[in-house]
Order: sequence, then C-alpha cells, then structure tokens
Amino acid sequence: MPDAAVPAADRPAWRTSSHSAGGACVEVAPGPRGVLVRDSKDRGLGPMLQLDHTAWRELLAAAASRRTGAVGGLRIAQGVRRTLHAGAQVVTFWHVSMAGLTLHYTDAEWAAFALGVREGEFEFAPAV
Repeated sequence: MPDAAVPAADRPAWRTSSHSAGGACVEVAPGPRGVLVRDSKDRGLGPMLQLDHTAWRELLAAAASRRTGAVGGLRIAQGVRRTLHAGAQVVTFWHVSMAGLTLHYTDAEWAAFALGVREGEFEFAPAV
C-alpha cells in the first residue's frame, strides 16, 4: 500500500544515509515487526523487505564491510544487472533478497548506505 494511503500517524519513519545523493539510497524504517527496507528509486511503490533482528544485523555488517552474505532467508549478492525502477532502466550492482523479493542498488547507493552504517546512522533495534 502506498504511503499516501496510510494515515500519517501509522506511516513508517523512512530514512536514508546522510551520504546519499539526492536521497537515492537504501531506505530503512523501524517497523511493527522488524526493520523495513526498500529502495528509494521505486518512490515507495516497489517491494519492501521486513527484517528481523538477525537479518537486520547481517545487512548492517555486510554493508559496512561491503561484502555479500546470507543469514536465514536474507541474501546479499553482487553482480551487474539492468533493473527497472519507476519506469527507468538502471544498472545496479548490489541485490538484497528475502521471501521472494529483491531490492536492487547501484554501487553508489550501497556505498552511501555503508558510510551511514559505519557512522552509526542506523543504530536502532527492530521492534519485536
């Protein structure tokens, strides 16, 4: 459901790294049952992942060290792909998958997220 269809008080507080260029980045928000992750290129209309504490910590660790990884159902992979975002084709390099959904990020978007992770911008615990 697009954010506009959700009452303001119930909308997730989405944030990106302070290092992201024009807000194009990994977007995260504490959610009711974990941390929500989406791609800002999709303008809130694309897939969204819900990560539990273990998956969230793996995402942070993988981003900080710029490595691939997997834990539980979460998989972080690298590889050049052409992906469609808000009607435009984009060359992406980092791919985060869970529960049959995949988010695709450019190397610059992932690097900005990684800098924010290393600086502690995303130090919040998932809701239980």
